[in-house]
Amino acid sequence: MIDIILALKTVLDKSAKDDLNAWLGPLPKNAAWHVISDYVFGDPNKNDVASFVLLLHHDKLDVIRGYIDNIAPSDIKSVRSPSEGMIKYLNSPVAFSFSFVLQGEPGFLKGFATSADMLAQLDEFGHMLDSFETNTPQPNEYFALARSRVRQFVQELRQKGNQKLARKVFLLAAYAVAVFEYLDLGVAPQAVSWVSDRDAMLDRHDGVVCDIATLMFWVMKSGRVDPVEGEQMRVIDRPTFIHVQPEKTGPNHMDPLIRMADYVAGTVADMSMKGFEFSHQKFREIAQACFVESKNHVIVTIAHAGDRFTVRRVGFKET
Repeated sequence: MIDIILALKTVLDKSAKDDLNAWLGPLPKNAAWHVISDYVFGDPNKNDVASFVLLLHHDKLDVIRGYIDNIAPSDIKSVRSPSEGMIKYLNSPVAFSFSFVLQGEPGFLKGFATSADMLAQLDEFGHMLDSFETNTPQPNEYFALARSRVRQFVQELRQKGNQKLARKVFLLAAYAVAVFEYLDLGVAPQAVSWVSDRDAMLDRHDGVVCDIATLMFWVMKSGRVDPVEGEQMRVIDRPTFIHVQPEKTGPNHMDPLIRMADYVAGTVADMSMKGFEFSHQKFREIAQACFVESKNHVIVTIAHAGDRFTVRRVGFKET
C-alpha cells in the first residue's frame, strides 16, 4: 500500500501540488471540508476509476444538498444531457477533484498484493494503532473500535475470504490517503467528512477502509509535522475525520453531494485514455468543460509491472 501512495506522491508533487495550492489558496484555513467519492470498478467497457471531489463546507449542509438537487436532480447515467449548473459547481472555486485510473489490472493488483502481503500490512496497522493510542493524552474509544474492525478483516483474509474485494479496499484507502494529504497541505482543514455511496468496499467490516486510510494519513502527517525516532508516532488530532456511512436501504441523504463525484467518475470511466473519445456526447461535454486546460481537476493513471508502479497525470489542451 505504501508503494502506491509514494508513487502517487512522486508524480502529484511535481504535476498537481502547485495547481491545488493555487486553487485552494484563497480559501479559509481551518475550515470543514467534504471529500466525496464515487467509483466505477469491474465494468469491462469502462475504465476502473475512483474519483474524489473536495468540497468546502461553504454553507449549511441542507442548503448545499438543496442547491444540488435543484441544479442536478439525477445522476449522470440517468440523463441524456449534463446539468450546466453541476458543471459550473464542479468548476467553482470551492471544489477540486482527483480521479485515479487503474490500467491493465482486472484482478486489481492480484500479482502485487497477495493475501500474505495484506495480512502483514494489517498486522503493522495493529502496531500503529497501539502506538497512536499510547501517545494520545485522553482516552478515545475509536482505537478499540478500529482495532476490532482490523481484526475482523484479518480473520476474513485468513479464512480465504474475498481477496479481490480486499485488494480493492487497500487500493481505495491508498487513493484516499493521497487525497487527504494534499487537502491537508493545501488548506489545513479542521474537519473532513468522507462521503460515499453504498458500496461493498465501504461496507466491509463497518468501514474498515476508512480506518486504514485515516491511520495511514496519520502516519504520513506524523512524519511530516512531528518526526520522531523509533516507533512512537505522535497522535494527530487535526483534521477530525468523520466517516459518513449511507443508510443500508432506501434513499441516501447524501445523494446530492455524491452526484458531484458521480459526474466526474462517470466521465473519466467512459473516457478513452488514448484520446479524447467517449461513448456518449454527455460525457464529452463534461470533459470539455471540466478537464480541458483544467487547474482544479486532476486525472492520474496507475499501471503496475514487475515491482514498480508507473503513474502519470493526464491532461488535455484546447485545440
